[in-house]
Amino acid sequence: MNIKQLVVKDYLESLTEKDELNRIFPLLLESMGFEILSKPTEYLGLQEYGKDIVAVGIDEDKVKKRFYFELKGGADRNITTRNFYGKDGIQESITEATYTPFVSAYPKFQELPLKVVIVHNGVIEGGLQKTFENFLVKISKPVDNTVFERWDIARLTAMFSENLFGAYLLTDSSTTKLFNRVLVNLDTSDGVSRDFIKLIDSLFEKIEWKGYKTKIPRKWQLLFESLKLISFIIYTESKEYNNLDIAKRYLTHLVLRYWYWVLKNNLENNKKVLKHFNQVMLFFYEVLQQYFDRTLSIVQTKDGLYAENGGMSEQVGYTQRTFDYLAYLLILINMEKACFPDYDLLDARTGVYNVVQHNSVSKRPLLDIHSLVIVNTIELFIQTDDVDAAKAYLKSILATIKYRKDKSGMLPDANNSIQNVIKYTVTGTKPVYYSDSTSPLLAVLLEYIALFGLEEEYNQLRIFVKKHDITLGLFIPHHSKNSVSENLIEDKENDLEEQLFSKPLRDGYQVDTRLTKNLIDELPFEEFKEKIKKRKDEFIYEYRTDKAGYAFLKDLAHFYFHTPYFPDKWRNVTDGLLKSQG
Repeated sequence: MNIKQLVVKDYLESLTEKDELNRIFPLLLESMGFEILSKPTEYLGLQEYGKDIVAVGIDEDKVKKRFYFELKGGADRNITTRNFYGKDGIQESITEATYTPFVSAYPKFQELPLKVVIVHNGVIEGGLQKTFENFLVKISKPVDNTVFERWDIARLTAMFSENLFGAYLLTDSSTTKLFNRVLVNLDTSDGVSRDFIKLIDSLFEKIEWKGYKTKIPRKWQLLFESLKLISFIIYTESKEYNNLDIAKRYLTHLVLRYWYWVLKNNLENNKKVLKHFNQVMLFFYEVLQQYFDRTLSIVQTKDGLYAENGGMSEQVGYTQRTFDYLAYLLILINMEKACFPDYDLLDARTGVYNVVQHNSVSKRPLLDIHSLVIVNTIELFIQTDDVDAAKAYLKSILATIKYRKDKSGMLPDANNSIQNVIKYTVTGTKPVYYSDSTSPLLAVLLEYIALFGLEEEYNQLRIFVKKHDITLGLFIPHHSKNSVSENLIEDKENDLEEQLFSKPLRDGYQVDTRLTKNLIDELPFEEFKEKIKKRKDEFIYEYRTDKAGYAFLKDLAHFYFHTPYFPDKWRNVTDGLLKSQG
């Protein structure tokens, strides 16, 4: 057995939970060209009568057939006397599959020859082999045009190696080594490994997309199935480490890289391609759901995200962990809001509010990029008509920023380096590349101050900014609809969204927010509000991602690549409230 088959066999044997085989086996069938009519996840809790999966496909004898697959995984992956006899045993499942009809609108479904297959990622007990074979011979005699088979770990290893892993994923020693290194090093860092990034890039770059006439080419279908397979493998390995945060991080990269490819090839409206993308994206959504189902109740207790054994660095680690947690929680909320019209946003708002209230460091940003979480939290409060909560949250953040600056001389790092924050916190000496002379975060907060009519906070912040000589600057991409700086775009191969979904976006310029007029006189609050109103159209862009219905992916990209929000993110919300204030 070569290294590829060893990897596949080890992986298939690692599927120790019942639903894991149910999830991965349909990927194999789809890669082999089967048309699946029902899956176990679609009939969860319903009587299946020995038919976990019903499909139509071409058999090894080149004949088109009906297939009834009964899957045995988890504790039942090895066929033993215990699970062969008795209620819900294999003997009963095969009998039910044979004599209980499956109704389908598929053309001439009942006229097709039938094959009933027991699928299990294990082996059969030695003494039971002959009994099993005799049973299949006996049950096949009264039924016409029906055959029976058993696909065990050896058969599955060969099939997965040939049709999925070997067809696209593990096609050469280089890719195989990359994949192995990814799995071995999954839990060795808090980020996404370079090997994984390189692996996903290599898969997308193997062949060039040239479109199709009626059907997506098989080589691309295999790629799409491989991406689903990778998602599931990362997920199952993460569960082995009892750490779904790993899957959350790695699937973030995979989803963003996938969407970048979609945008790059102008496929954001292609329903056949989006069907494949949605399968990976929705699996990512399920992982997020599981992650928060496991953790949210704990996090909503006092200091729920604090690590008692974190040491000196925990005063930074606790804050960073809290902002990261809130970032994904808010992304999940935006996903659910987009996908489910009846989603209970008020309930979601309560969850976020509780996390913020019970983890006080959520109001103490250490990096300028923490503005992403602050903006999304404030906007969630606004969307649920809880302006008082939004104001209170904003005031708390302003208070902690000013207190921290006055006490330790630190503002959130505009270079967004958590390592520099740790060094500064532990040593008390500002690292060379720690940047706090400019604060895009405060520039954003000032616009919310104007939105909520907080004149006292405005005056206090104006004094604070002048005292510490802080430049208030916002990042504006060159790509605005009304841009006069398009000629300064450096990356001419990728438009704004393609850059957003593939790397930290730097193609832009800084616009300063001034709190003076005539360079000297203090700018009164009412004049500042009018100034902000006039800047609404400073950045205008029509996003293909939004039109396709995936606006929430932009939040994920901004977070993953540490790209600050563009002004249209909050000004589209704040404009209406500013107008209502006259």
